Amino acid sequence: MANTKTTPAKTSANKPSTNFVAEPLFDSHRYFQQLHKNQLFSDDNPSVELFVRSVPVDDAIDDYKYTKEFLQSKGRRNEATYNLFRGETEKFLLWSWLIAKKSVVQLKRRDLESYIDFIHKPPVDWISDNVYRRFDNRNGVRSTNDSWRPFTIKIPKSQRNDDIDFKKKKQNYQCSQDALKATFSTLNVYYDYLVTEDYAFGNAIASVKKDCPYVIKNSSFTEVKRLSSLQWDFILESTIKMASENVDHERTLFIIACLKTLYLRVSELSERNNWVPVMGHFWQDSDKNHWFKVFGKGAKQRDVTVPDSFLPYLERYRATRGLSGYPLSSETDPLVHKLKGSGGMTSRQLRRIVQQAFDNAYNDMIRNGFKEEAQTLKEATTHWLRHTGASMDIDSRPLKHMADELGHASMGTTDRVYVQSDHQERAKSGKKRVIESK
Repeated sequence: MANTKTTPAKTSANKPSTNFVAEPLFDSHRYFQQLHKNQLFSDDNPSVELFVRSVPVDDAIDDYKYTKEFLQSKGRRNEATYNLFRGETEKFLLWSWLIAKKSVVQLKRRDLESYIDFIHKPPVDWISDNVYRRFDNRNGVRSTNDSWRPFTIKIPKSQRNDDIDFKKKKQNYQCSQDALKATFSTLNVYYDYLVTEDYAFGNAIASVKKDCPYVIKNSSFTEVKRLSSLQWDFILESTIKMASENVDHERTLFIIACLKTLYLRVSELSERNNWVPVMGHFWQDSDKNHWFKVFGKGAKQRDVTVPDSFLPYLERYRATRGLSGYPLSSETDPLVHKLKGSGGMTSRQLRRIVQQAFDNAYNDMIRNGFKEEAQTLKEATTHWLRHTGASMDIDSRPLKHMADELGHASMGTTDRVYVQSDHQERAKSGKKRVIESK
């Protein structure tokens, strides 16, 4: 067993149990990409090699090798894709080695069915209350973070310090339909790859999914998670106040204005290996219309319109950075700067900044007597800002325009998420039903 584990980065009443013996296998996208194609383990992360070589399965090294090559093949272009495939294959390898005690190519259909049973209701020792880094830097070495777990319960932020509630939620944990679908999709692609590489002899994932008792064919709809007008007003006003009291929060104000007004995902503001958002990505066309160039989901680039109401927020933020007026297309300054150091910011760092704005607005709402609305705000994530902007504008703009702004491949996606016209028509006709005979 590896001996380079670090002290958990976060101490809380909800600290994961020490009975968990598995360890993470693959580092973040940035570190993973630093591995040479033929390099199996990183010299900077000895804990992984120690753990894999300690696994009591004869073909564990080969399993790891082919999985690493799979991740290099499928996740080299896009960090989000890498994270999805990493999470699913990592869980699968750990279960196969430590629970089934077999190589992934030795698993039969009944083994795969047992794995689905496992992820549907995993042991409580495999579950944490928060997303933790797999590895930390310690004395120049990447070391395993003891707090990491393969499964995470999404506990509302307001309840994360409630130890009793956390224990109950761990005991009652069940895999969501979205997570189950992601597992089947990823493992199907994974086994197809192993078969193509002549490592596995077949792929039984499709047949396991067909007969899976946990898969629900869902025809219901989910209302988009967004902020109310009152909540958004409090967030904007309280963040403007934060910026007036501390110039560093001009950055906070700019971030929330971007996410809500330009309908951006937080990743689209972040610095990535293949894209760095810069001030020069704001541009004007020949008719003096303002645009912002976005590198988004699926490695697709799009241009988002910039409304006139956004320009004062852009200009005041630029002024605090010593940049004047509207950006020039030649500007290479990071779009969202670090207060210390150089370069842009990661998605994690951006989320922390937005959370400050949410927390401040929450306190303001409580002080003003809006306790119920404030409690809902404690559930909010950065993605709610994108949904809020789109939901507020959807009735006043053509559906095609909104689909283009949001980066949706079709208007059907935009309608299904934000308009739900079919459901509205059905609800309207459904109201006409009566109990009495006509």
